[in-house]
Amino acid sequence: MKTRIMEFFTESAQVFTNPDDLFYLKTQSSDKNGIISLIFYSLMLGLVTGIATGDIVITGILLVAFLILPLISKFIQSIFVFIFARLLGGSGSFINTFNLLSYSSVLNVLLIIGIALATLGKMVIIPLVILVGLWKLVIEIIAVSEEHNLGYAKSFLSTAGIPLIISVICWGLI
Repeated sequence: MKTRIMEFFTESAQVFTNPDDLFYLKTQSSDKNGIISLIFYSLMLGLVTGIATGDIVITGILLVAFLILPLISKFIQSIFVFIFARLLGGSGSFINTFNLLSYSSVLNVLLIIGIALATLGKMVIIPLVILVGLWKLVIEIIAVSEEHNLGYAKSFLSTAGIPLIISVICWGLI
């Protein structure tokens, strides 16, 4: 048990330091640590956000919301990314796509730190949220590239490009 916990946090650190190698190794194995990371770091973010509000009821609501909403949104994102990656010639599996995309939630650690720093000034969190969002996109592109054996350009298209194009077209129809 102790070894698995150490492995979990070591993999979390690898998302920051060496995601290419981590995702390559994860395409060769069948563990679901990415999904566990999504649950753990989303709950931690919800807990810290709730504590920052100072209300126990809001903390409970945020914990439930931060558990359910990230799982649902990452699952839906994984469906679209998997379909687009396959259309672009990818060869990965859906469950590995979902698992690897879930590793981007490790970057919630930076948001947790940002919430703590927000006590110094509210404007600290805004650039941090933007940077974490961009970094999550990069992590997801690397994950799709490794899982589906696509280059970074096709991985970008399947992760963000095609969904953005579809969104713009749909927005134009409204």
